[in-house]
Amino acid sequence: MWREVPLHYVILEILKKRNAPITDEDLYKEVKKSVNYEISFSDFLKALMKLEIRGLITVTLIKENIRMINYIGEKE
Repeated sequence: MWREVPLHYVILEILKKRNAPITDEDLYKEVKKSVNYEISFSDFLKALMKLEIRGLITVTLIKENIRMINYIGEKE
């Protein structure tokens, strides 16, 4: 299924607007509200991994299933 806006763009926009760390569950809820298509949690985690590999965000494991996501910005 094709999406209007790629999931990682939606995640980046939410993190830029928020400009503060957020848990993965809260971010997932915000992403689901802002898109008009169904996304699975595994697709959400894949998008987070893609952004972390690109160096745009950091993902820190707080507890076993709780992650803290922080936007660190674009590399210049």
